[in-house]
Amino acid sequence: MTDVYEQAAVGEYERAVVDIKKLKTPIVPLQKSYQRFDKIIAKSIEESPTKPACKAGCFYCCYYKVEVKAHEVLLIREHMQKNLALELRNEILTSAKANAALISTLTPTEHLSTNIKCPFLIANQCSIYEARPFRCRSFHAVQVDACEASHANPSDFSIATELIEDVSHYSDALSQGFEAAIMDSGLDHRTYDLNTALLEVFADDSIEKRYKRGKKAFKTAIEVIDTEE
Repeated sequence: MTDVYEQAAVGEYERAVVDIKKLKTPIVPLQKSYQRFDKIIAKSIEESPTKPACKAGCFYCCYYKVEVKAHEVLLIREHMQKNLALELRNEILTSAKANAALISTLTPTEHLSTNIKCPFLIANQCSIYEARPFRCRSFHAVQVDACEASHANPSDFSIATELIEDVSHYSDALSQGFEAAIMDSGLDHRTYDLNTALLEVFADDSIEKRYKRGKKAFKTAIEVIDTEE
């Protein structure tokens, strides 16, 4: 990571640590981090000669395996409760339940190579766009053809989806800066499967309390283990 990206990561880390300590909640600091993230990424895209091919209605990446952090799921729950009608919330949770049942039959590799529609994808639009996790915010593809090919052949890992280099580096730096702040603040920094975590956060009101105490937030959601560690 070069100096400019290191500076972005350190800057995000320092801001996030202050927000987490001052506000004593994961939700508002994450919202503030998303705002900073979106502003810097928008500027990076504006300055780049290469522009993303992503646009409203393009849904290929919404079938990829999505992993989330506990604070991201807590923010998503709050966003759904405040902004989505009960009928839509139930539709999303029904989709997540069907996905979770399918995922339970797959190995991690099979999950990675299987198209599974994100429960938030409604009529080819993200129903929680403002609260979407870092993984989704970080994806800015250059060519739709590659995304379409990957969607058509999800088990073919040789299909490369080209991203905008500067945007990708900034995305990694900013998200890693925030996650480091979470870890150093003693909060749960584990990675979870989106579908199973979403179901649990709506079924268990004690998750946020465990999270704030520095405990493992989720008891039944699938924890994603980094095999490189």
